[in-house]
Formats: sequence, C-alpha cells, structure tokens
Amino acid sequence: MSAKRSLSQNFLVDPNLQRKIVEALEADPGDGVLEVGPGHGELTRHLVGRVARLVAVEKDDALAEELAERWGGRDDVRIVHGDALEADLASLVRPPYRVLSNVPYGITSPLLFRFLDLTPAPARIVVTVQKEVGERVVAEPGGKTYGSLSVGVQARARASIAFAVSRRAFRPVPDVDSVTLVIEPDSECIRSLPEPALRDLTRAAFGRRRKQLQTILRKAPGYALAREEAEALCRDLGVEPRVRPEKLTPQTFVELARRLGPGGAPSE
Repeated sequence: MSAKRSLSQNFLVDPNLQRKIVEALEADPGDGVLEVGPGHGELTRHLVGRVARLVAVEKDDALAEELAERWGGRDDVRIVHGDALEADLASLVRPPYRVLSNVPYGITSPLLFRFLDLTPAPARIVVTVQKEVGERVVAEPGGKTYGSLSVGVQARARASIAFAVSRRAFRPVPDVDSVTLVIEPDSECIRSLPEPALRDLTRAAFGRRRKQLQTILRKAPGYALAREEAEALCRDLGVEPRVRPEKLTPQTFVELARRLGPGGAPSE
C-alpha cells in the first residue's frame, strides 16, 4: 500500500475502526454522503449500497482511477477526481447528506472550514484528525489549547471527540495519534455568523493571547479604538475589559465581532 508524503497520506487499515467511524456518521439509507480523501476505499466500502448516494472526492491520480474502476459503474456512487480545497463541493451533494473524511494532516483546518461553510449544511460531519487538532477543536474557554480553531468551529457547530484512534491503525504509521470528531453544524448560527469579522477578531486576539481584551481592541491593527470606546464596548457585552482572549466564550467572540464589523469600528 503506497502512500505519498506530499499528500499527507496515511491509510486506515484497522477494519474495526473503519466500521466504528462509519457508524459514527449515523447515515440513514436515504442520506447522501460526501467522502473526502477516500484513499483505497477503506471507509467507502462500508458505505457503498448502504446510503442513497455516495460522492467520493480524491485528489491522487492513481487512487481516483482505482476507485473509479471499483465503484464508478454504480448509479449510486460518483467518484470525483479533484482537490477538495478547490472543488465546488456544494454542487456535488443535495440534502439530506453527511460528510466523512480521514483528513490529511497538512490541510486539516482549511478543510474543516470548507465543510462548515457548505450550503446547505450537512446534518453531521465525521472527521478523523490529529489528536492535538481534535483537542483544540473541542477545547473550552480558559484552557491552553483554546484558540481561533476552537472558536471558529464552535461558533458554527456542536463538536465532540467520539473516540481515540491509535497511530498503529494506519499504514504507514504516522508520528502522532488521532481522534475521530463528530461535528453537527447549526444552520442558524452559520447563516448569522459575522464573517470575516469573526475571523479577523480571533486572529488578532489569539495572536496576542496574553494581552488584555481592551488592549487588543486599542492596539491591534484594524481596530485602534480609544480606551473609553474599548472599555464601553466590553461593559456593554458584560465582559471585563482586562480579561484575556482565552477566557471569552465563542458566543462572546461572535457578538463582539458583530459589534465591531469587518472594519473594526463599533457599529451602532
């Protein structure tokens, strides 16, 4: 089983874990499934014939050809040879659908947000990611691993670690262990999310995570609020001006971003 380091390929060879991950998707027979990075079909084979429609997106030339030869002749399976970071994923699926991926370590964050930005939103996203990344996704305010990724995901969805996945379940064996995440997007939150203001705010805040919030609002590029203005904004949100970013909940970040707007100036 060959793997390309350039594509961060590690193939899940443990059949029990394959079934466990697919079961976490909780797909009904009438659901569609979008699978990204199917590899040799380790998870795909547990879905073919069990869901209404399966779309598998594979970037690797040889793997895409292998998948097409194996399942391309089926009416309920579509093999797409392409890059999931560039392909129009929303055009490949229709609701109700779910997303499944053994995420390549090198593109975890951008791929997660591609899934969360899908419209209409999937009912459930099940992704296997590096353990450290998974812990950051589900981290709670106040912890060392809580940061931009935590806020960005939790502002859009409910996320939890379903179970651990040992590095020994993969070939070649990676240097780190993994976890399988279950993410349930909240369509209402996604529609009302103040992007790109939230992204700009979390980058500014967690890039200066040891600074007080009022200091960040006064001195971070793109904000430059007066002290009185920054303190008044914090008080209006029920936040102590001297609080540090890691203490703020995702909901507070969202409301603060909504007040600031993409230009960084408080809105009326």
